[in-house]
Amino acid sequence: MLEYIWLLLPLGLLIGWLAAKRDNVKKQKMLRYLNLRYFIEESQEVDESLLTLPPDFDADNLRFSLMLGDLFRKRGEIDKAINLHEYLIKEAPTKALTEKVYLSLAEDYLAAGMLDRAESTLRQLLESAEYRDLALLKLTKIYKQQREWLQSIAMLEQMESLTPLLKAEMAHLYCELAEEALAEKSATGLERVMLWLDKAYKADKNCVRATLIRAYGLYQYEQYALALETLLEIERQEIKLIPLIVPIVYELYHLQSREEDFLTWLEAVIAKNHHIMLKVWKTHYLILHQSFEAGINYLQSSLKRDPNLLGLTILNQLQKYCQESESARLIDQTFQEMLDRYAQFQCDSCGYTTKTLQWSCPSCFEWNRSMPVEDIVALKVKHHGSA
Repeated sequence: MLEYIWLLLPLGLLIGWLAAKRDNVKKQKMLRYLNLRYFIEESQEVDESLLTLPPDFDADNLRFSLMLGDLFRKRGEIDKAINLHEYLIKEAPTKALTEKVYLSLAEDYLAAGMLDRAESTLRQLLESAEYRDLALLKLTKIYKQQREWLQSIAMLEQMESLTPLLKAEMAHLYCELAEEALAEKSATGLERVMLWLDKAYKADKNCVRATLIRAYGLYQYEQYALALETLLEIERQEIKLIPLIVPIVYELYHLQSREEDFLTWLEAVIAKNHHIMLKVWKTHYLILHQSFEAGINYLQSSLKRDPNLLGLTILNQLQKYCQESESARLIDQTFQEMLDRYAQFQCDSCGYTTKTLQWSCPSCFEWNRSMPVEDIVALKVKHHGSA
C-alpha cells in the first residue's frame, strides 16, 4: 500500500503546481483589469507600456488591449486607438475576436470623421452572425449623414427584423425622398412624391410627416379637396399634432367657401384636444365672423376654466387692440420677450424641448415623439459634453 502512496506523491505535486499557476494567471488578469479601471476613472494619461503585448499573448490579453483602444477613442486620442486596433486585427486568434476589433476600428473612424474608411470596415462585418445588424445600423447612420437616403433604406431592409422605431425611421427616409421630389416641381413630380409616400406608409401607416407632405403636394397642385381630406387624417394618426395643421385647414376650408364647416370641425377637435392654440383659433374665427367682443369673451371664459399663461398673453394682446393703454403695451412687451426664450415643442418620451418640430428627438433619438407644448415650457439645452 505504501508503494502506491509514493507513486501518487509526484502527481499531487504536479496538480498543486498547476493550481498555483492558474491562480497566478487569474491574479495577473485581475491586476491588469484594475489598472485599466484606474486609468479610466483617475489617470489623465495612459502608460505607453500597456501597448506592449506580452509574449504569452492570448485572447484575454487581446480583450484587454481592445478595451484600452476604446479608452483612447473616448479620450479623444483617435490616432492611438486606430493604430492599436489596426495592429490587433493582425493578432486576433479567433474570427469572433477579429470581428470585435473591426467594430471598434469602425467606431474609431467614425469618431475621426473618416466615413469612407468606417464604411469599408463595417462592410467587413456584413457576413458576421453576431455583428451584422449592428453594422447595418451604423452604415445606415453614415449614409444618412451623406444624405444618401436610398442607401440608408437598403441597409435597413437587410436587417432580419425591424423594430417599430426602425420602421418609423425608414418611413422618414422615404419622406426625405418625397420632399426632394416635391422640390423639383417637374411634370411627374407629384407622381414621384406619391410613390415615395406610399412606401413610407407601408413602413409606418401612422407617419404624420408623410401625411403632411402628401397634403402639401396636393395643395401645391391645387387639389384642395383632396389636400383637406388628407390633412384631416392626422386626427386619427396623432391628435396631439392637430394644432400644427389648423392654419392650413382653415385656408383649405376658405378656398372651398366652407368656413362654417371649419368651425364645426374645430369644435369637435377641441372636445378631444384642449390645446390652447385650438381655442385661440376659435377666438380668431369668432373675431372674423362675429365680433371682437365675442372672440375675447370666448377666450376669457376658456382661460377661467383652464388657466394658461400663453393664452393669457394672447388675451392681453387682444385687449390692447381694444383699449390702447401704456400698461397693456408694457405687459405685452414683457410677455413677448419672455416667450422668445421658451420652447414650442417637447419630446413626450424624454422631455427634451425645442423651438421647432424635430421628427427625431435630438436627445433620446426616438421618432415621432415631439409634440406642441400646451403652455410656456423652458428650453432644455443639450450639452455635448454630457453623457
